[in-house]
Amino acid sequence: MDPDYVGSARVFHTTGITMAISDTARSAAFRGLEIARGKGVTTSFDVNYRRKLWVRVEDAINVLSKALNFVDIVFLDEDEASLLLGVSAIDDVFRELRSRFGIDRIVLKLGVKGSVAYWEGKIVKVNAFRVPVRDPIGAGDAYAGVFLASILRGGHDVESAMRRASAAAAMVVMVRGGDEENLPREDDLRRFLEGYGRQVDLR
Repeated sequence: MDPDYVGSARVFHTTGITMAISDTARSAAFRGLEIARGKGVTTSFDVNYRRKLWVRVEDAINVLSKALNFVDIVFLDEDEASLLLGVSAIDDVFRELRSRFGIDRIVLKLGVKGSVAYWEGKIVKVNAFRVPVRDPIGAGDAYAGVFLASILRGGHDVESAMRRASAAAAMVVMVRGGDEENLPREDDLRRFLEGYGRQVDLR
């Protein structure tokens, strides 16, 4: 891994899936986090726990918990919080991640209930978009990617980034595809946000 290349990034992002698929992928992910931290690059981590990818749950807990020591921004859901922290209540999750790992930029994904973030002392809640679900694959990746892109490009505060990320996740689950084939372009995202409620059943 090229330290200068990693050091030139604004964010280094990786996931728990990368850490689960092979020893070499895991080593590369940790090396990237270490280099990024050493060069002052913001590190981002989506816990993305998938039971079938791990031989033992204990291995997952050890590896994913270790990763949290290198993380500035973390994405996780209630089940992942319960697995790694032993808590799932929103305030408890935020408290544990802050006290145990020093993370103060946290996005907790709540499925159909939306998402809530603790962001440098501020708590922000955004509702999910209610849409017909055809394929849930890729929703989490869409959320994290659009959230980070929105923060990086400027002009979006945390609430706006969360809303855009939620919209991207909603758009992905409405069609069948893979992890990245249905990621919306900026124009698609804008049209969805402007038209939501007119072309989709709010139920």
